[in-house]
Formats: sequence, structure tokens, C-alpha cells
Amino acid sequence: MKFSWKNVAEPILFFFVLLVLWEILVEVIKIPAFILPPPRDLWVAFIKKLPILGNHAFITFIEAFGGFVLSLVLGVGFAISVVYSRHMQNTIYPLIVILYAMPKRAVAPLMVIWVGYGLFSKIAIAFLVAFFPIVVNTVVGLKEVEPELLELARINRASQFDVFKKIRLPNSIPFMFAGIKVAIVLSVTGAIVAEFVAANEGLGYLVLQANYSLDTAFALVVLLILAVLSLGLFWLVEIVQRKIAPWSAEIRQVEGSF
Repeated sequence: MKFSWKNVAEPILFFFVLLVLWEILVEVIKIPAFILPPPRDLWVAFIKKLPILGNHAFITFIEAFGGFVLSLVLGVGFAISVVYSRHMQNTIYPLIVILYAMPKRAVAPLMVIWVGYGLFSKIAIAFLVAFFPIVVNTVVGLKEVEPELLELARINRASQFDVFKKIRLPNSIPFMFAGIKVAIVLSVTGAIVAEFVAANEGLGYLVLQANYSLDTAFALVVLLILAVLSLGLFWLVEIVQRKIAPWSAEIRQVEGSF
């Protein structure tokens, strides 16, 4: 993909326009600061709490990224087993769907009891949230293969491993990355949910502390940092996808728009 300053400037300009409109709206309507502070209050809160923000943001990143990596490794492996094992598809796969349907805020206290209060319980909850999209999209990618390709492989006496390596796996990569993009954002959400339940550090913990003290400006600062963290991780996956699967239809469509 060719770099274009236009594609960098447009979202930045749009963000600043929103900030200006926000500032004007607060001043015109006279909204109390504890309900919706103006952007200048957010900047003051950011500068004031900057020394502690970096450490807490790093902790949340470790929790989210750890859960995501775990979900990627186990999710892809589980998806392959589902495709090649009808027993797994009929027994374990429905349990995964049921587990994903459970409210994560309700599961989080149980994870703290089972796993403990430390870092791994947060990683485990982030893993639970991110696991399902990777499994579902990878299963779809491995299964959605043109029948003609499978028939051609059968005619040429290709082994199951050859079919997987040369047909099913390359076909699943765009689907897999679609699930990865969802999962890496959801992993941040899972880490925050875990910090809401039981934590004394992390961005989720800071949000709770800001809410308790009615420090709306600082709460919004933390939420913006979370948004930037999620967006940065999403863009990182985009870059990796362009390196691994530049031939995918999604990437061709994005490149064609520049």
C-alpha cells in the first residue's frame, strides 16, 4: 500500500473538528463539568495524571495482548480440530457457543475465584472474550473451499495434510484475520471487564476510581486512551495481514482506494 498523507490527515482533522464542536456545545448549552467537561479539562487531567497513566496502560496492554495471543494459538488449533473431527464439532463446539453467550461480567468473578486475583485471571477473561471470533471465522475459512479444488486434490491423490497445507489453510487466512481483528479489540474489552471486577491497577481500575470521585474529565481521558490502544492494535493486525496475505480481497479493495 502506498503511503498517503491524505489518509492520515483526514481522520486527525475530523477528530479536531469534533473537539471544537464539543467545546462549543459545552459552552453554549452550559453543561456542568461533572456531566460533560470541555476538551480543555480533559487535556489538563491528562497532563496532571500522565505519570501514572503510562504504567496502568501498560498493565492493561499486557492483559489484553496476553489473552489475545492465548486465544489465537488455542483458537486456531481448536478450529482445525473442529473441521477434521465430527466428534469435536458435535460436542465441544456447542459448549464454546454457550460459554460465549454468557455475560462476561458474570463470569469474571468466578474466574477470580478459580484462577486467582493476579494477572492471569485478567488474561483468562480477555482470552474468553477473544477466543470465539477466531474459532468461528477460522472454521468458516477452512470449510468454505471450492468443491472443484477438493475434487482436483482427490484426483491427484493428495494427502489430507497436503489439502490442508495447500488449499484449506491459504483459503482460511482472510477469514482468520477477520476474526483476529475482532478478537484483538475484544481482548481489550475483556481486560477492562476483569479490572472492573477485581484489580488495583490498569485502565479499568482508573475508570472506576474516576467515577467514584466524579472526576468525569479523567474518566473520559482513560476511555480515549483505551480507544487509542484498541485502534493501534487493530492497525497492527492490518499491517501483519498486508505482509502475510496481500492477495486477499479485502487488502486489494483497500489498496485500490488509494
